Amino acid sequence: MLATSSFATSIAMMIYYQSSGLSYFTRFSKLTPKYYLFSLYFTMLITTTVVSVIMGLGVVSLFSYHFGETIAPKNWGLFFLDAILSRVFYLPLSLFLEELTIVTSRKLSNAISFIPIILAYLFGFSYININLGNLVYYSPFLSIQVLGMQSFFTRSIPLNFNDFKGPTLNVYYAIISLIGWSIILSFASMLLFRRLYYRSLEEARIA
Repeated sequence: MLATSSFATSIAMMIYYQSSGLSYFTRFSKLTPKYYLFSLYFTMLITTTVVSVIMGLGVVSLFSYHFGETIAPKNWGLFFLDAILSRVFYLPLSLFLEELTIVTSRKLSNAISFIPIILAYLFGFSYININLGNLVYYSPFLSIQVLGMQSFFTRSIPLNFNDFKGPTLNVYYAIISLIGWSIILSFASMLLFRRLYYRSLEEARIA
């Protein structure tokens, strides 16, 4: 989850430098919010596939070397699905946050771009230390985490990290939640995309 949230910060930085021209492209060219977002999705899915393979091999190699036995995902399909869905979620989230800075103030850009990774840390540690119950299904950050954990086990993991006798994770609910949040954020970012107007990049450097 922390790796994918770092990926989101990189996306925000990319959008930050593209945003100045987007307001002109949407008004004086055939570029639409839907096409722009889909092009980002397509590019991201290609890079995600490559990065996920590298991460998968890295996790298996390093952990297996450290513990002296093979430690690999038991469900590679779920492992890669979680990697793809996490990036599909973080892309519109980063786009939406960066669009907010454009319509408000670019001075907030540096702080807002780190919101995904901050939330990832907060939700990640809260899952380990707090009994969150069904809140796991309502938080996309927690859904990313538990799906990644589940890919390393053959049996269903506990819904709450410290409650091994309690309810177990429903993988389908977590996937549906993650997809739902991705769709909501995608529509929100497309709506806000239409309100973009030119703001100089230098605005962020003004004290």
